[in-house]
Amino acid sequence: MPTTWGILRLCPRRAASAMTESATQPTAIAVLGPTASGKTALAEALAARLGCRIVNADVFQMYRGLDIGTAKPKRRELYDLLDILEPVETFTAGRFVHLAAERCAAAYEQGRHVIVCGGTGLYVRALFEGYSLTPPPPSDERRRLRERLHQVGIERFAQESGVDLASLSQSDRSNPVRVLRAAERLAVEKPRAGTPTPNAPRWHARRLKFGLLPTREWLLPRIRRRTEEMLALGWEEEVRRLLDAGVSEDSPAFRAIGYREVAALIRGEVSQEEATGRIKTQTWQYAKRQLTWLRREPNLIELTPVEDTTTHVEAICGYIS
Repeated sequence: MPTTWGILRLCPRRAASAMTESATQPTAIAVLGPTASGKTALAEALAARLGCRIVNADVFQMYRGLDIGTAKPKRRELYDLLDILEPVETFTAGRFVHLAAERCAAAYEQGRHVIVCGGTGLYVRALFEGYSLTPPPPSDERRRLRERLHQVGIERFAQESGVDLASLSQSDRSNPVRVLRAAERLAVEKPRAGTPTPNAPRWHARRLKFGLLPTREWLLPRIRRRTEEMLALGWEEEVRRLLDAGVSEDSPAFRAIGYREVAALIRGEVSQEEATGRIKTQTWQYAKRQLTWLRREPNLIELTPVEDTTTHVEAICGYIS
């Protein structure tokens, strides 16, 4: 059973090992939680207290031009790995681990803490637990595959690249992004599972993961309210700019929740009420999946969400020191 430490909950073995580690050792601190749970506010308050940077671990916040709909942080000067991708670019967990490990290693060498914050759970788990991941093929090979898929369509592309469509889920068989990723995996040699990612820089900081795990009653109203706020802030205009710039709805960036719904709203295919309702539903479904993932997260220190980040900042700082 977990042991309770104020607002923190962790297993006894994890507690014992953490409390014996050096207080002066640079620490990599993951701030995790479902969408709309307050991760950004907590990470920024903690960074201000510790005087360190934040590594973004939300894949859709890495795309340029996707700001309102991804709840991209406004204080971008605090972050690394924001706005590093064009909307048409694919991105992988392996590439994230490489880029994030570089920044974590640099912070360790400088004797500084570093915060990793975001809702893409696989990215953080792979980084902190040293999981092995399939590296992407070279950029020219990825470009060739993408162009070929566009030229010949999914079925012929799958035949040419060796992708077994029957092995994919029903929805993925008609999803060009999923089929392209399957072809990319076949284009490289997959490392043995359970071994460290070979090309990622090695880093030696103490690693702690804190997770906000809210109740349905606490989180659902926040999701509904934030969706309405995003639309009021100009989400529709943001999507219109992307479409006018030639970004296709089939592009990787448009997999972000709500962007295709807003595009349908722009085309007049759905009403404002219908689009808003769909986005709220999809966001809540995504949050539930994130919570399920977090409950299985290795070595997670659980936080009870609160509106004021001061309580959490004090608890975390006291914990790591």
